[in-house]
Amino acid sequence: MSELYTTDNVVLRIECQIKNFYCKRKFSLNWTVSDLRVYFEQLLDIDIENIILKLNNNVKLTNDNFKLAELNLKTNDLIFIDSVNRVDDIDDVNELPDKYQMSDKDYDKRQNTLRKFLKENKLGKYSGNLNLSYNNSNQHKRLELESIEKLKLLKIGQEVNVCEPNKPLRTANIQYVGILRGIREPFIGVIFDEPVGDSNGQDGCIRYFDAKRKHASFVRPEYIQIRDNIEQSSGTDSDDIKLD
Repeated sequence: MSELYTTDNVVLRIECQIKNFYCKRKFSLNWTVSDLRVYFEQLLDIDIENIILKLNNNVKLTNDNFKLAELNLKTNDLIFIDSVNRVDDIDDVNELPDKYQMSDKDYDKRQNTLRKFLKENKLGKYSGNLNLSYNNSNQHKRLELESIEKLKLLKIGQEVNVCEPNKPLRTANIQYVGILRGIREPFIGVIFDEPVGDSNGQDGCIRYFDAKRKHASFVRPEYIQIRDNIEQSSGTDSDDIKLD
């Protein structure tokens, strides 16, 4: 595969609805369409022969030898990923066709199921403590909405503060925004000037961006503070200055 980063790169948005995946990151303009296919196969577990790539969801990328530099890409252009084999590549049970789903009535007839265990032991939503469950659900939804709004404001290359619990405040630069393989929640990939992180831009077998050892981290959105907003809010209004 081509070198991950060169002096010429472009920030692209990636979306794959059948995998509930999205991200924003830099790609080298020296990458070919074939390089993208190989990367997305590793990232999304879609057979490379089944991958369909569309630019801004309307132009199919069919020539694997084309370099990204030849596609006249603009910052934040969208690469939409689809598959010719929709059922085999879906990993979200909620997206399965009706004929593959079991009704609640049929499921309740089965023995040794998780639902039966929870009911018999009055656990989870069957515990009777509906208010606690409701409050936790509301809190989760609120945090999820806040994270989504924050993600819209984040840009690749943006300087931010990382404020993780039990760790000192660190300044970082955003290199990746989106879902990580095997994790449904969004993360922010950041790079530090000093070795104060716990990663090199790679998570598992997937490299999301290039960084030196311990110069990167993947951080939840709620622990990211946008520095522009902080500086503006902490600045002093000239009208408030009084001279003695």
